[in-house]
Amino acid sequence: MVVHHCAALEYDIVADDLLYRYGAEYTTMGFLAVCVFFCISGFLVTPGLAKTGDVIGYLSRRFMRIMPLLTVTVLATVFILGPLVTRLPVGEYFSQGETWLYLKNITTSLSLELPGVVNQTGSSSVNSALWTLRYEWLCYLVLGALAFAGLLKPRVFLLALWAGALVYAAFTYEGQGRSYPQAEVLAHLFAYFGAGSLLYLYRDELPFSWPLLALCIPLLALSWSTGYGVIVAPALTAYAVAGLGLVKWPWSAWAAKADPSYGIYLLHGPVIVGVIAFAAPGSALSLFAWTMPITFALALISWFVLEAPALRHKAMPAEILYKALAKLGWRKTEAS
Repeated sequence: MVVHHCAALEYDIVADDLLYRYGAEYTTMGFLAVCVFFCISGFLVTPGLAKTGDVIGYLSRRFMRIMPLLTVTVLATVFILGPLVTRLPVGEYFSQGETWLYLKNITTSLSLELPGVVNQTGSSSVNSALWTLRYEWLCYLVLGALAFAGLLKPRVFLLALWAGALVYAAFTYEGQGRSYPQAEVLAHLFAYFGAGSLLYLYRDELPFSWPLLALCIPLLALSWSTGYGVIVAPALTAYAVAGLGLVKWPWSAWAAKADPSYGIYLLHGPVIVGVIAFAAPGSALSLFAWTMPITFALALISWFVLEAPALRHKAMPAEILYKALAKLGWRKTEAS
């Protein structure tokens, strides 16, 4: 994802992308990273919900994982980064409506431009990666709705919904470089999220095996090149990503101590804008060389200072809601 966005300094990151050229315009490096993120998300969030059926607790955990860093990132972008890098006088920067509209991003409703700010493409858009978070929340809500209705443990209901999303995506998706209605984007991304969820739910029928993992890679490449990726890539990607994630690598013990992935995802866009303003890199490689270490350092700080502490209080929103509901006469049951 970071490489993909840094490349925009010199290249058209859709038309010049290697996967876009090879894969019949099905995907790009950046969009593949998004799809991988959705597969991982589906695989990781499903176990707790499937075991407890506690939808409020599940959404509470999701809220405390996603929203604290998103809120801090948006506020820091508007009130720290923006005034430092804008080409406008600071007073004029804060007098523009776009500056205040950027705060909408906290709700995942997008308004990405900041006045006088220049990104790697020459536009004033900041942190385009934020567009995925609305769809991430929608996927969470779909899964939660199934659990609330008692339809998650009978796995066939999620399987049918996932198959429907695949069919809908197959008839509507025409590859990268086009603009799609939200329903079509959601169907495509839910195909990946749902594949991760189903892989957990059907883990006994589809256990990890190195031969199957080895088969996934050429099949993925074949599906992209033949145009069938929209149908088979979600399941293959989910199996490959989850399988590799379950392997105990030499660095697994170290990696378990911190999870900077979300921080890298959210912070690299603002860092790119800052590097453009202060270092003026002349190439995509130079931009990446500046951006990656700064982003990684900030992501580690974010994990230890903000994200990990927030996760220690992941039940707090649910507890607040339960107390409010109790005052209205509602009583929590085991499945609530």
